[in-house]
Amino acid sequence: MSLKIIQNEKLQDPILLISFRGWSDAGYAASNTLKYLIKQMGAKKIAVIDSEEFVDFSQNRPSVLMRNNKRFIKWPDSAFYSIKNHNGKNDLIIFLGHEPNFMWNHFNQILQEYCEQNKIVAAISIGSLLAEASHTADIKLTGNSSHKNLTKELEFPFSSMNRYEGPTGMLGIVTNNLVNKGIPHGAIWANIPYYLNSITNPKASQTILESLIDLLKIKCDMQDMHQLASKFDTYVESLLNDHPDISMIKNKIQELENLPNPDDIISNLDDYFTDYFTKN
Repeated sequence: MSLKIIQNEKLQDPILLISFRGWSDAGYAASNTLKYLIKQMGAKKIAVIDSEEFVDFSQNRPSVLMRNNKRFIKWPDSAFYSIKNHNGKNDLIIFLGHEPNFMWNHFNQILQEYCEQNKIVAAISIGSLLAEASHTADIKLTGNSSHKNLTKELEFPFSSMNRYEGPTGMLGIVTNNLVNKGIPHGAIWANIPYYLNSITNPKASQTILESLIDLLKIKCDMQDMHQLASKFDTYVESLLNDHPDISMIKNKIQELENLPNPDDIISNLDDYFTDYFTKN
């Protein structure tokens, strides 16, 4: 069996939070957001998708860990977790997955069936992408939603439709299927400075978490995340001092950020030409 049920939980109108390590996880910001929620909110692991059929272990290797002076193997499995939300009407199911190398349709089918069995009422996908952004600026969040309200009480902050066309990952496959089945879906993506593409970015995770906490009305201790984000800023400044070539890229991006908004320029030109031709 590809899906192993660890325990059955009776959940009230659960909302799915979903992220994949891999293509949609720049700076590990998306996956670390859900890992932090799982740890801080005492989430229970309720099911696991076995990686044997889906993962190329030469590309995504298992890890050897030590616990109580014993060695064990941690496989890159994908797991479901549950959180009882005592501050609202909707419990949470968190899915933290490894993007599969093989059999995407079968993997998606397993995930969809589990969501149907647990009667999820909405889904929020979390991603992070590389962008022309400076680490000194506030992390920019972008997103979209299939419905203005994911539930009657939950108004999603990003109301635009997803009009993206191009390559996609497992996250796009799963959420597209959920929407086609009538499940309201919203996406939150954090922009990660592309010159820091190989560095874990807790500053972005912090921003995503703050958005989720406000949206879902949940209580999550953010102290550890604030400390990690602060250390990240210090580390990056030290890194840039040692690598002036990277610092030059950062400075160029900051120059671009100070340019006027092109929409404002176009608007001003339209006003100018309209006024000119009206008078003449």
